[in-house]
Amino acid sequence: MDMSMMSAAELASELGARVRRERLRQDLTQQTLAERSGVSRLTVTRMEADGSAKLTNFLSVLIALRRVEDLEGLLRPPAAETIDQFIGGAQPTRQRGRR
Repeated sequence: MDMSMMSAAELASELGARVRRERLRQDLTQQTLAERSGVSRLTVTRMEADGSAKLTNFLSVLIALRRVEDLEGLLRPPAAETIDQFIGGAQPTRQRGRR
């Protein structure tokens, strides 16, 4: 599935569906997942239904599902494109973005 062409709402819905599949794969009820993650069952229900959840709740659910390692590559710095970047591990020096 090409996620690059999805809207934010579609991405959230897809992530919710993936949480549901993983919960079922681990043979957990929504209530059990809610208890393990420290969120309400209603939060888990909404997350699975349409992906609506606060980021902290989503992360708590991933931790409870033991899938937090899936975030490892998220927003990782891009690979070096020049030899200078490779040698020096050049990091951007900007402190603020442009307007």
